[in-house]
Amino acid sequence: MSRMEQTEAAAQPTDAHLEQATQWFIRLREQGQVEDLPGLKTWLDADPLNQRAYQQVTAAWSALGEFSAAPEVMVGRRDALDSARRAARRRWSVGSGFGSRPAAIAAAVIVAVACTFGWLYSQRGVYSTDVGERRALTLEDGSVVTLDAKSRVRVHYEENQRLLSLERGQARFDVAKDPTRPFRVRAGEQTVIALGTQFNVELVGGNVLVSMIEGHVAITGVEPTVESATAPVELKAGEGVRVRASDGHAVVLPKIDVSKATAWQSGKMIFDNEPLSSAAERVNRYSQLQIVVDPAVADVGISGAFNTGDSNAFVEAVATYFAVRAEHTGAAKIRLTAPN
Repeated sequence: MSRMEQTEAAAQPTDAHLEQATQWFIRLREQGQVEDLPGLKTWLDADPLNQRAYQQVTAAWSALGEFSAAPEVMVGRRDALDSARRAARRRWSVGSGFGSRPAAIAAAVIVAVACTFGWLYSQRGVYSTDVGERRALTLEDGSVVTLDAKSRVRVHYEENQRLLSLERGQARFDVAKDPTRPFRVRAGEQTVIALGTQFNVELVGGNVLVSMIEGHVAITGVEPTVESATAPVELKAGEGVRVRASDGHAVVLPKIDVSKATAWQSGKMIFDNEPLSSAAERVNRYSQLQIVVDPAVADVGISGAFNTGDSNAFVEAVATYFAVRAEHTGAAKIRLTAPN
């Protein structure tokens, strides 16, 4: 590293600078005017790094620009501000001044907001969740999309239609009524069309599963089977359809358990004779511990209720009650195979 680079690195605000800057930022937002905080000017003048830290905090907050109304940004700004305010109030209430703990408060504002901004900027219209994360999105028309863990949806609204594509995982759609703009959700080769309704769509095990919660939808892009005599398939509340992504063949489920289909929203997974391969795929959405299923036991039927994120409990139950052997093949991987 050159001397100039070393000097520049040394001139960067530390965690302590950022934390203090964030506390001043929160106090200013609460009290409204710079002149109400004479201590702020004193603090800024005391060290050029204080000024730089304060500029970074305010820039991270204001840089959102046109994205400030996006659902993730609104939630991120609110949560970061609430977190910072609570922490800062605890500091002020004891009159201890500014502490030296690493900048958890600054991280709440800078990381949560600035990273959200960067994510939106690079993938505008694409919303995704990571392992174990759930997210609710309120779209411009008031429709709400609730994304399950490890899921992704692409949103594109036009003047005469609302287009969404579930590219991975699972989502619940609560559709705002608008007869002039049909609400279309594409999953695999299938498209769900609704005007105002509630339904769940999941991509798992090479299948598309649609579960109706309320209202009425039509599904296009399916090939009729004995159980499904017409295309497009039409569903009403309490019905569902399972479509094989490989060939589009659909099986209508005349009676589904809505509470089971939406259990993921309350942190539960309920299996009823579910193939082990697809059950493990669902479990893997919620934990860094990943389960790999050997083809020899992929079709073992699994039943039971589990907490999302508790992969160890799932593996223990499967190994205890079924002819399946669990083998750790890495720090974050378990392989399920047939017993020797």
